Amino acid sequence: MRWLAAALCAFALHACGGCRGEVPILTWHAVAQGSGSYDVAPPAFARQLDAIRAAGFHTVSLHEVLAHQDSGAPLPKKPVVLTFDDGTADGFTTVLPALRARGMKATFFLVPAWLGSDEAHRHVEVEEGVARPCLTVQEARALHAAGMELGAHGLAHLRLAGLSEESAREQIGGARSLLAQLLGIPIDLFAYPYNSVRRPHRALVREAGYRAAVAGVDHGSSDRFSLYRAPVARSTTPEELVATLSAWH
Repeated sequence: MRWLAAALCAFALHACGGCRGEVPILTWHAVAQGSGSYDVAPPAFARQLDAIRAAGFHTVSLHEVLAHQDSGAPLPKKPVVLTFDDGTADGFTTVLPALRARGMKATFFLVPAWLGSDEAHRHVEVEEGVARPCLTVQEARALHAAGMELGAHGLAHLRLAGLSEESAREQIGGARSLLAQLLGIPIDLFAYPYNSVRRPHRALVREAGYRAAVAGVDHGSSDRFSLYRAPVARSTTPEELVATLSAWH
């Protein structure tokens, strides 16, 4: 009963009240033919993007959202932020072409320790027995050149809640400095690894010089240093996705 799932999703967002920001933020992980719960197959991803566009939503960057909050800069009608975590290679080979074909933009959160210097040194991250090739530095630069927004996702994608304050500071600040060095661009957006954040981590993110950070369902809020994001999973239908966005407004 797809309509019931969509209705329940919408109800959950309404019940959330002030826990989400003004502009909806969605998050994907791998866009690939995998078996993981967050592996969205490319054809399904294309249908999700088409549904977002058909429903009248317009993609914006997080920087555009911040400019709207800080100075009243205009946003299009029904804005939405699309984000992608981990920096897997499909962000360049699959996601970018799909976005460009539809005139859409997105934000990619990268793990600098996983960025290979070239094809011969491409990092492959193994999770739950699944090998996931990651972006190279050149591919990450190409994402930026194509108009995509880039941010940091922790120096080595470690869960901050299990670290000492000093180690968490290194993971947060080190990610910003190394990513900026590798890509040659300013980095001022952060995504908490595993979407997990505690109050002291928000302070560390501000201290490190980031302008905003995004979190997940359990820890997200309207605070710009732990912005709520709705996850998109393998089982998410286009109808459910549109219901989630529609309930946000």
